[in-house]
Formats: sequence, structure tokens, C-alpha cells
Amino acid sequence: MKKLKITAVVVVAILATLFMAFHIYLDKDDQEKKSEFERYWLNAVEEKERINVLVMGVDVVEGKVTVEQARTDTMMVLSIDPKTKTGFMLSVPRDSRVFIEEKNRKTKINNAHVFGGVELAVSTVKKVLNIPIHHYIRVNYDALMKTVDDVGGVQINVPQDMDWDDNAGNLHIHLKAGVQTLNGQQAMEFMRFRHGYANMDLGRIEAQQNFLDALIHKLMSPQSIARIPKYLETMYQYVDTDMSKKEIISIAATAIKINPDLIEKKTVEGQAKTINGTSYFIIDEEQQKKLMEYLLTGEYQELVAKQKKIEEEEAVQTKSEEKPLYRIYVYNGCGTSGIARRVSDLLKIEDLPISHSGNAGNFDYEKTSIYYKDNKKLAERIAEILEVGEIKEGTRAVDYREPDVVIIIGSDFNK
Repeated sequence: MKKLKITAVVVVAILATLFMAFHIYLDKDDQEKKSEFERYWLNAVEEKERINVLVMGVDVVEGKVTVEQARTDTMMVLSIDPKTKTGFMLSVPRDSRVFIEEKNRKTKINNAHVFGGVELAVSTVKKVLNIPIHHYIRVNYDALMKTVDDVGGVQINVPQDMDWDDNAGNLHIHLKAGVQTLNGQQAMEFMRFRHGYANMDLGRIEAQQNFLDALIHKLMSPQSIARIPKYLETMYQYVDTDMSKKEIISIAATAIKINPDLIEKKTVEGQAKTINGTSYFIIDEEQQKKLMEYLLTGEYQELVAKQKKIEEEEAVQTKSEEKPLYRIYVYNGCGTSGIARRVSDLLKIEDLPISHSGNAGNFDYEKTSIYYKDNKKLAERIAEILEVGEIKEGTRAVDYREPDVVIIIGSDFNK
């Protein structure tokens, strides 16, 4: 089992690794130059049944308590269902009042980790939710910060001004309300802020879930997805988990099939209450049972209806703008200014106007890649027009929206 290298932890970074949508095709004659994650991905075996992972952030003050002695600052169950191709994130408020049999007492659920480490934390959550927990993960703030910086920041609507100074903990938070792109340091501050929400910890949970949703979409975008193996290698350095790299790849290979808009985000049912001067979150067992029954069905009709409406609106917009028969996306992967426009013009001359263009996640592509969904002849035609391009099957490898063709332009196009 890996050791947690740095004490401050947060839930978002590792969830991103589990919900990331990527599929990178590698040249087998160059395997020794690839990372372990890239090599494992070639032979990834997807999960067949629902899998539940408990993700924990541990509240540690350096020099005062160890990781094993600390309370869980955040608890969230991540579940993915390969059968329905849906998933859910269920947050467990840290102040939830539960009965811990091993201590024969009622206390806050975040104390379970203090009393018995990961093992007791996992068993307590299993009993409270009445579901199996197949794996656990403890996450580090450094993984969050590095990942957010690597993807070029994450756009989020900061719900309110966030101002907090903790000199003892060396934490200084000063964020203004409004839509903005947060870098790694600011993302960490956003996730750790807890003192100004009107509904206290529930407000913080909602903010975390909104940030996680934005980060997942960013990771699954064409601008970021090609860098996924690097993100995995980086984040794995900062997590404590019972999963091997192969198991993480297996879960990622399963999660790739899930549209991020079909991931249900919920919080354990209940309400805040003060007992003997101590604030608790009292779980409504009857309502929580109904919530779990709903989540485990994987049939999230409201999300499906919302997604269907978006697709219908896009279809109407496409028709009204007389978009091309094929959806062709072009991304600049070499950094040459105007190169995406040059490719677009070449294709337009051949009656193949593009639907979308932009920059790839990085500019170090040496070879142009042409991904196709199910029309190889179209990809071959485009390669002939451009006179470059390695043809690869599967547009989901670079864009979860699965257009007909995705072109990532490499430096070979300039030669």
C-alpha cells in the first residue's frame, strides 16, 4: 500500500482520475518509452458490475497529528455502473451522527478514522449507507493543485466572497464572488473554505460538487484528454489507496463510457441539529433508504431528460445553421498560429466544413492524428486532402461527444 506523502487532503483530485474519459492508442514498438499507466491502458479490462469507492480527505495539522490520527474532512462515495452507463457521487457530511459499534458510542462520522483509521472509516460508511465499499482512496491537496494547473485552470462560479486567514495553519483565502478561472492554488483555497456558508457544511459540499463537475468536464475535454496519462502518474504519487495502477485503469476504462452529465450528485438525507451544545447532522434513515434505492437503480430520468433536451436544441441549431453532414473537429496540436484555420479552409474547399476548432491540451504533437467514429473512408479522404495524418479508430479517445472525425494537427503538417 502506498504512503500518503503530504498531510493536507481533498477529495476532488482523485475523483477526477476515476471519472476521466480517455482512450489513447499507442505504438506497440515504443512501449518502453511509455508510462505504466499508458502500457496498462492497452490491455485495460473494464468493470462488469457496479463499483463503489470511498474517497476521503483527512484534516491534518502538520506537526500535531499524523494522518492515521486525523479526522476525515471530506467523505464521498463514488459509484459507477457499467450496465446503465451512469454514476453517482454521494457526499456524507462530516458531522453526521452515527453509532460506532467498535467504540459503543454515538459520535460524528469523521471520528471513525481517528478511532480506527481507514478500516473503521470504511466499515462505518458501509453500515450507514448499507452498500458495499469495494475500494478506498485518501487524497492530497498537491494532486488537486498540480492537476488544475496542468489543465490550464478550471472555470467555476464562486458563490460568494471568500475571505479567511488562518495563520497557524498557514491558510489565507481571498476569492471574490463570480465566474472565474481558478488556478491550482486558488482551487485548493476554494475547496478548503468552510466558514462563510449560510447552511454551513452543506454549502461547502455543494461548492465541492460543483467544482468537481467543472473539473471532470475539463478533464474530459479534447483540450486536456491527451494529457491524461501524465495526470494519472502525478496524482498517484499523492494518494493512499488499496487499488493498484491496473485497478485504477480498469475503473477509468469503465468510467470513460459515462457521459459526465449523467452523473448524479447527492448528499446524505438529513438535517443539522444541536445536541448538548454540539452541532450534528442527523441522518433521516427513511429518506436516506429511498435515496439509496434511487441511486442504485442508475435510472436518473431527470438527468436523461435534461440531456435529451440539450441534444434536441443542438440538433435544431445545427439544422438552422445548415451545418455539414459530418461533425468534424479540428485541434491545433503543434502551436503554429492559424494552422487550424488553414486545415479548415482545405476541408471546406472539398465540401467538408468543420463543426468545431480549438487548441489541443498541449502543442508537442509531432504527427497529425485523424480519429474516426465509424467512417474510416471519411478519415482516409481527409488524410489525402491534408497529405498527412495517422488514422486511428475511436473519436471518444479525444472527445466524449464522439464526433464523426477528430483531427489533432501535428508539426508534420508544416513540413
